[in-house]
Amino acid sequence: MENKLNDEDVKTLQQCLNYIHTQPKDALSKFVNLFQPGTLKKGEYFVEEGLHSSKVALILEGVMRTFYRTSDGVEYNKTFFMENSFVTSLASVLQRTESHLNFQALTDCRILTCDFYEIEKLYVKYRSVETLVRLVLQNDWVIKKEQRELRLVLNSAEERYLYFQEEYLGLENRIPQYHIASHLGITPIQLSRIRANLSKNK
Repeated sequence: MENKLNDEDVKTLQQCLNYIHTQPKDALSKFVNLFQPGTLKKGEYFVEEGLHSSKVALILEGVMRTFYRTSDGVEYNKTFFMENSFVTSLASVLQRTESHLNFQALTDCRILTCDFYEIEKLYVKYRSVETLVRLVLQNDWVIKKEQRELRLVLNSAEERYLYFQEEYLGLENRIPQYHIASHLGITPIQLSRIRANLSKNK
């Protein structure tokens, strides 16, 4: 398969992969060759609920969100993804079922994409690839999901906001505040009050 990525994109992808788990040169080359460049316009979907998706993306530029929509149309943001983050609908990929979440670009995005099931084929020859994928899934989805659920139960709204600032450094200046409020489980008015109070106490 011809590698259609430019040299800079290849370097970025290699660095992201090796940062998670160092790969042998041959495995790294095979892994990188699975990816192709792509773009998403602001508002476009990477994955839509109700549809099966096996796509994986590395975000080179831009911001995505994952959210679910209630039967009465209310949206709740679960996670945000920024540069150098891998994105996939985990349940849809692993269970081979339709996604229950939406993955949407909050800004114009430049991404690298591949099919997760093509990555799985590398497991037979390269155990290092299987280890890398397991680490990504555990760290970026399982652990962070558990941490966020605990924070929603155990921490105050102000504490959740401070955790948000730490986890998503600089993001609040890139996206509308109502998206942040939805992620924190509060209203935009509550978020404004929290920000004003923190600013006053500095």
